[in-house]
Amino acid sequence: MRRFYIFNIREELMSLYKESPSNLYKILNGIYSMKENELTYAYNLFKQICISMDTLVLNNKLYLKMHNDLVYTKIDNEHIINNLYKDEVSVLKIKKSHLVLDCNNSYSTFFNFLNKYDSNFFVCDFKTGDYFFLSEIELVVK
Repeated sequence: MRRFYIFNIREELMSLYKESPSNLYKILNGIYSMKENELTYAYNLFKQICISMDTLVLNNKLYLKMHNDLVYTKIDNEHIINNLYKDEVSVLKIKKSHLVLDCNNSYSTFFNFLNKYDSNFFVCDFKTGDYFFLSEIELVVK
């Protein structure tokens, strides 16, 4: 199971990091790895890079888009895809500061929706060191 952290990067920083996503990953990984006594610095740095999510709007839009799909379920701020035919189990948790996606694959159907919702999403898997701009990957058409 992979855990992706998805951040909404500020528009003014997109052009700066578009050509060097490894630098953005290093900064976010540094924030992720900071000790408890560095939380104030981590929070201030994070706020300079990322935009907070409007959880109500994102939850509603995602629900309206997917609620007729038989493989989709929503429980509070968790959106679940359990598609046995495509061997996909994905759980997307919407938080104010970022999104957390647990998925049994390297790709999730949620990527399609998120890329259409906002083109400034940056995806990190801190455990494997994988990172990418969502707009840069080839999305599966649904």
